[in-house]
Amino acid sequence: MIASSARSKSENTFDIDLSNGSSVKLLKAVGIYGANASGKSNIIRALFEIRRFIVDSNEITIDKPIPAYNPFLFNTNSSNEPTEFEIIFITKDKNKYQYRIAFNKDEIVEESLCHFPNKKSQEIFKRGNEKKEEDENIHIIKLGKNFNYKKYEIYKKIPLLSIFGKAENYHTNISPATTYFNELEIWNVTESNWVRRLSDYIKEELQKTENKHLIKQIEKLISEADTQIQSLIVDSNIQIKEIETSTVDDKKSINSLKKIEVLYGEHNVYKNQKVVSTHALPFINESFGTNKLFALGGLIVKTLNKGGVVIFDELDSSLHPFLVSLLIRFFQDNHPFNAQLIFTTHETFLLNKEFRSDQIWFTQKNTYGETELFSAQDFEGVREDIPFEKWYLGGKFGAIPYVNNLKEIIYYDKKEVE
Repeated sequence: MIASSARSKSENTFDIDLSNGSSVKLLKAVGIYGANASGKSNIIRALFEIRRFIVDSNEITIDKPIPAYNPFLFNTNSSNEPTEFEIIFITKDKNKYQYRIAFNKDEIVEESLCHFPNKKSQEIFKRGNEKKEEDENIHIIKLGKNFNYKKYEIYKKIPLLSIFGKAENYHTNISPATTYFNELEIWNVTESNWVRRLSDYIKEELQKTENKHLIKQIEKLISEADTQIQSLIVDSNIQIKEIETSTVDDKKSINSLKKIEVLYGEHNVYKNQKVVSTHALPFINESFGTNKLFALGGLIVKTLNKGGVVIFDELDSSLHPFLVSLLIRFFQDNHPFNAQLIFTTHETFLLNKEFRSDQIWFTQKNTYGETELFSAQDFEGVREDIPFEKWYLGGKFGAIPYVNNLKEIIYYDKKEVE
């Protein structure tokens, strides 16, 4: 998400002055392109897994492997090696951190957190090989020199960073890093159940008294998308839940889940081509595309209001290209709190319309089945005025499926049939 020195579409970038006196230019949004099975989703999943490992460490059990452990199986050198993550990020208080963790299925073998109070890195803690003599399942971790080498004892499968999200363990220098991971919004919006969960989450937010402004903002976004919805109506007195109902006929009983709706879209009712009244349609009865626009757009608006990072896998799934472009443009145009958007997509329409070269990334598998991630600006001859869509579809960046001749796949031999 670090911006290049390009001057094109400078409105797609923003500057942050860090607390240590340095500054950095960052991108507001990045799109990741690539063929199916090229590894796009694994980029998103990597971020999802490291977040879950830290935020949901209470779900890790003694008798089961670490859930995030997933070695690369197509290479004998890596199939039993630790899984490793490293991420450099900036918290809302404008402090820069570097976090690294490596683990096998049974324990964490490495973990470290550094910050940058000056321009040089300073170690906050580093997990080594020190274990409790009476019980090797307990790791002993020391904070760095500037934190008086304070010791923590922690179970071998639990990240030390995870404990600083609890109030009783609050630490001035460490807890903001834990909060950063907790506030990451990562959603796989290719699946309807994830879209429904996100939609319910946004509906719950709209029911809160302090979020009345959020309703109007999402309402404006949806009306701009030409959905014919005039306004949104939220019932703040109904709790979102599911109830079980039964339908019985002569042969069997069918159990189903029925949603109690709290959100309605107000539509005009016409007579003789004139508006005579309005009708409040339960939002669950709107099209899937409209529901997805509400869910994604709602999260984007919420993130823009407070800052943070929102990540979508296959943003364009079930959305018209113009609506995808609308969401990207809306995100980049409304930016008071330095929010960032990362997403995977197949929608090439965006390449010429919305992005600089440093906002365009690709995934491609090499000969050995390993995913490589690279940017459009890594190629020679790339200028900001080239037709990116034409170049990409023409194969100049790679990261597209190469389909062989399909004529020989279906073979029909009359004699063999007989």
